[in-house]
Amino acid sequence: MAQEEKTGLTVQILGDLIADISMRLPKFPVQAKDIHRLSYMEVGPGGACNVAIMAARFGLRVGCLGEVGDDGFGLVVREGLKREGVDVSNLQVTPAARTPVAGVVVDKAGEPGYLGYEGSLQIRSWPSKWAAPLQSAQALFADGWAEYKEIPAMVLRGFEVACAAGVRIFFDPGPGNPDLDNSWMKDAIALSEIVMLNRAEARRLVGEQEDEALVQALQALGAQWVLLKRGAGGLLLARGKERTESSGFAVKARDATGAGDSVAGAMIYGVMSHLPLDKLAALANATGAAKVLKLGTGHNMPTLPEIASVLISNGLDPDEFLPSGEQIA
Repeated sequence: MAQEEKTGLTVQILGDLIADISMRLPKFPVQAKDIHRLSYMEVGPGGACNVAIMAARFGLRVGCLGEVGDDGFGLVVREGLKREGVDVSNLQVTPAARTPVAGVVVDKAGEPGYLGYEGSLQIRSWPSKWAAPLQSAQALFADGWAEYKEIPAMVLRGFEVACAAGVRIFFDPGPGNPDLDNSWMKDAIALSEIVMLNRAEARRLVGEQEDEALVQALQALGAQWVLLKRGAGGLLLARGKERTESSGFAVKARDATGAGDSVAGAMIYGVMSHLPLDKLAALANATGAAKVLKLGTGHNMPTLPEIASVLISNGLDPDEFLPSGEQIA
């Protein structure tokens, strides 16, 4: 694959570096005084760490710009990222701060519910020390999971620094924080090159429209690329006036948690590696399908052999999609 001129990391992940507590329940609802035995439980990196891990598994050089506390959950995040080969040298560990945690409770159908603990992190504005590692990277990823009211301004400042340095920006708005004004996401899209979101998220931003109109409205905000995730129905990928669709792969979903993060990791790899649009769409789709076959997030994000298995089972040659043995980017 072609290499970029920059000598820094391929991609920096900005913020949302949290821990996940993943649990699988036999049934819902859960009420006070109920006693249920979990069929699965694991603690590991979560949030945007999932994107970092997925991108690293594709062979990209990945770093993180963010903050954790010096508590046990912060240790889980730091050591978990290092175990996956992610550079944490610019991850601030704040004494006495508490790391945000998502409690992810999954039902038998594989659908997650989230219990969020915001923690007590201290960084509330863009740290100047993050500028140099970002400017030397080739790409930046951030999402819309803003734990604190100051986070949107910090993300937007990071995007401005990236734009000035010619760093490609990948943005996944997600559902956002219901306690905040999420209109800031439109400003983020205006600064982004590649935007990845599902129909509900797109419609919250640009109104109730059909898929093509959603794509055009998001491109009108400033995004060149739009990945519209359709769940089990696959996805629509647009770049400028080009369009390609990848229908959903037939898999038995066990856990949808982290599926969007796995797709984001595949997109970063595919865009930075200059995959053709149709192959990029199929790879992103297959990566999401490989994730829903597995329980949990973090270290349970799909491996390349697992993605290859999905591609093969759908009549596709993994060698046309996945990295070979050489270093990527």
